[in-house]
Amino acid sequence: MVYSYQVIKFQTISFVNGVHWSQSVGDKGILYKSLKDPYSKLIVQSLNGSKKLFHIPKDRTVVVNNDTIHFLGEPA
Repeated sequence: MVYSYQVIKFQTISFVNGVHWSQSVGDKGILYKSLKDPYSKLIVQSLNGSKKLFHIPKDRTVVVNNDTIHFLGEPA
C-alpha cells in the first residue's frame, strides 16, 4: 500500500469507534494516534461540505491544528 501525506482544511471530524484512538496535546496541535490493527477510521467533512472516509494505519498519528488536519492516510 502507498500512503501519502495529506493536509486537509476541515469543518468537522468524526472518529469512527472513538475507542480506537488515543489523544494527547503536542506543540503542533492535538495528536490522535490510531490504536486499532490494521487501521482506525476517520471521517472528515471539508469546508465545502463533502465527506471523506480515511483509514489510518495502527500507530500512525493525526495532527489537528485549528481547522487543518495533517496525516498519513489512505482514502477509502
